[in-house]
Amino acid sequence: MEKKKKLFLIFIFLLAFFLRFYKLGEVPNGLYQDETAIGYNAYSILKTGRDEHNQPFPLYFRSFGDYKLPLYIYLSIVPIKFFGLNPFSVRFISALSGVFTVILIYFLVDIIFKNKNLVILTTLLTAVNPWHLHYSRATFEVSLSLFLIVLGTILFYLGLEKRKNVTFFPFGVMILALALYTYNLTRLLVPLFISFYFYFWKSEIKKISRKIVLLSVILAFLILLPFFFTFLKEGGYSSAKGTLIWSSATVQSKILEFRAFLLHFPFLASKLFFNRWLLTVWQYFLNFLSYFSVVFFFISGSSHGNHGIGNFGQFYPLELFFMILGATKLFEKDKRNFNFLVIWFLIVVGVASLTREAPHATRGFFLIFPLEVFSACGVMEFLKRLKNAKRTLGKILGGLLLLGGIYSLVFYFTSYYFRFPLFYARFWRSADKEISLYLKENEPKYEKIIISEDSDLIYSSLLFYQVYKPEKFQKEAEWVPPDSEGFSFPKKFGKYEFRKIDWEKDLSRGNLIIAKEGEKPQGFVPAKVFYYPSRPVFLGLKQEIVNYSVSEVAYEVFEGK
Repeated sequence: MEKKKKLFLIFIFLLAFFLRFYKLGEVPNGLYQDETAIGYNAYSILKTGRDEHNQPFPLYFRSFGDYKLPLYIYLSIVPIKFFGLNPFSVRFISALSGVFTVILIYFLVDIIFKNKNLVILTTLLTAVNPWHLHYSRATFEVSLSLFLIVLGTILFYLGLEKRKNVTFFPFGVMILALALYTYNLTRLLVPLFISFYFYFWKSEIKKISRKIVLLSVILAFLILLPFFFTFLKEGGYSSAKGTLIWSSATVQSKILEFRAFLLHFPFLASKLFFNRWLLTVWQYFLNFLSYFSVVFFFISGSSHGNHGIGNFGQFYPLELFFMILGATKLFEKDKRNFNFLVIWFLIVVGVASLTREAPHATRGFFLIFPLEVFSACGVMEFLKRLKNAKRTLGKILGGLLLLGGIYSLVFYFTSYYFRFPLFYARFWRSADKEISLYLKENEPKYEKIIISEDSDLIYSSLLFYQVYKPEKFQKEAEWVPPDSEGFSFPKKFGKYEFRKIDWEKDLSRGNLIIAKEGEKPQGFVPAKVFYYPSRPVFLGLKQEIVNYSVSEVAYEVFEGK
């Protein structure tokens, strides 16, 4: 590789590292509930060898109404050991996975396409991709999943290309199998990816020793044994029932509601055209189409406050043009690799569409690889055509492209570091640290600290920010029975109780009460109020613009007498 390209590549890797670790513990502003749960469970394992439910080294970590897969939690023990229990530590594995994924994208594109310009462009686009940056900078297991799938794919392919080195192939299969323990969707994705690779590269696999292939399958099977044994138990298939479209009450209730409007339809017509299973298939089709949304990918992104910044797409707007151009050109020149990327895309979309809430940024995260390759192909083709265009026209188009690209970058990073932390402070529970430390400091003054079940202050925030002793919590915690979705919370531990407030009775006994704004009866004055960060609001009233500052109340604290 030319010296300039090597230097540029080093710059890309350093840029990827900087963008993922700069202010990692500060932006996003706060930790959402999965982050504190993952962090505290890792801390609990580190200190006691048991999770918050007092289970020794579990395969599935029960948390709220979900069962978290183990790999991210166990890996997080290392940064928590070195840096303590804090936001930086719990996000460390995600950020590091993001950096390594950028590096691995370089190798994956290089070994498949063998085009250095395409390799460097794809790597650069991934390094600054809004979707990948957002998920690398918070505690998302899917960042680790993508890293392992890309690494496994590289080793798998190298095993086919360099058959004399027999270790590549089995290690590739093993890494892919290991990815199954990172994120729930990978339990469907990984088997499909492995099956796809065996089919797509079947002629190359035939040249590998049967012993090596058999060894790879056996090793993968051994890694997956715990998964097979627990598939029908808690944490297995049953944990996904509320997410899959055929068993989700949210999805099925809408289907039943639609059918309720057809009570006077002829029975045969209703059963034939609007039966439950046909309507579920129709919902799957609609979910599938939603992953072709221009608005989602290139304009506003995810509407969920934890999955995006709200005013920017998953990719830069200009990439829509480049992806179309790149896919078209790749189809013309390299159909085999075009098919590889398209099938990767369809596998991810096909699996993600089985779940409710589509398009979903977390479940669609694996689309970054094929789409950024298409985008890089498009940039190369555009630059080639620009070079052959008339001089004046080429300069104008090149200038507009450069200005559009620079403005997209400036707009995204300004939005991410300045607007996003304030606008979505509630989603990231930015007030939880302050109130958790306040309660820890004032805990000795009160007999009980009663937290209203409507206040939205969750127990994992208290455990995380107070660095609550795990062995103490394991002994003290009394849990409410799981609800229909499997959600379960501690009703009490130590001095803390989570329940409805009996205002007269509870305040008369010298307790401390935490409630949300407006929950208190008239006549009760809070002793302290915790706010989310102040943010500006601008409204158009007729033809006038009115602006003011808003400081939303997060929690109110009331002292008993």
